[in-house]
Amino acid sequence: MAGLGRALYGLEAEGLEHLPRTGPLVVVCRRISRVDFFAPALFCTLVRGEFSGITSAMAVSNSRLLASAAESMGILANLKGAGLSAMPLLTAYKMLKQGKILLLADEGEVPWDGRLQPLRAGAAWLALRTHAPVVAGMVHGGYDAWPRWARGPRRGAKLTMRFSEPFHLADRAWDRVTPAMIEAGNRRLVEELATLSRGYMLRRQRVSA
Repeated sequence: MAGLGRALYGLEAEGLEHLPRTGPLVVVCRRISRVDFFAPALFCTLVRGEFSGITSAMAVSNSRLLASAAESMGILANLKGAGLSAMPLLTAYKMLKQGKILLLADEGEVPWDGRLQPLRAGAAWLALRTHAPVVAGMVHGGYDAWPRWARGPRRGAKLTMRFSEPFHLADRAWDRVTPAMIEAGNRRLVEELATLSRGYMLRRQRVSA
């Protein structure tokens, strides 16, 4: 899948120097187009090859068949509509406690206008419970390649997955995470994702000008 993304859209990653060389680490990646799924595949390929520790991802599938196929590739799949339910969330928690690098792929719908959608509780809960550092990931160029409202992909688009510097959502691990803590953590996550997104929008405006 990563190779196909490279061939079709010149898929590459920037900001890998921000990622810690070992886990635990939570990487939060948001989806805003129909082709953003190429980026998590590239991430897992790069991190497995260049970083210490085992890497996995969490994604949401539309069917049990696809969920089973995802699990065979090391992805913690959860059925669409269930969100990050208790069992996948507990498995992810144990992985982080073992020092692994975990990619949380967005479980929400692809937005029609390319804007970031509200976050659910999973990523913030894991980061607060484990005190694992968090890195935000954003795919640039996906909306140019295939927005949700388009019938098919466009030619000539380029995909780049960019990462923020690591940050913590709290000063320690918490045994009990409250809704207020989740809300505050999600605000910080959205701020980091929005910063990555703004950089892309500014580049698009310069190119258009």
